[in-house]
Amino acid sequence: MKRIEWIDGRLRGWAAWRLCGSAGYRSPSFEYEERSTATMGSFEIGVEAERDALEMDQAVAALPEDLRRVVIAYYLWEGGMAVIENKLGVTRATVHRRLCHADLRLVQWFDAKVEGRRRCENNFASYTN
Repeated sequence: MKRIEWIDGRLRGWAAWRLCGSAGYRSPSFEYEERSTATMGSFEIGVEAERDALEMDQAVAALPEDLRRVVIAYYLWEGGMAVIENKLGVTRATVHRRLCHADLRLVQWFDAKVEGRRRCENNFASYTN
């Protein structure tokens, strides 16, 4: 299965946001090894990117634990696939499969959010008429 490019791009932006300090926000449900600030360099994030990262943070937090752990490991841990495989006790194929499944779940999460917003707007419009 192939990864979904726009989800991967959003996850990369989320990872940069998480690793640069994420405006002081830290989700308590996330367990990961932070990279040292020396390897991150300087990174500035705009308001829209901050909003997108917060939204992706919520989406990642909503993933089932096995998928969430692989996403966090892949995007936030140093050391590459060998470290992920070793620490999570899974094969490279399992990591890839879980990343692909996480992509699909994240698309569903974003679709549900858009649908919920539409329903809310429709309810409001019918109420105000």
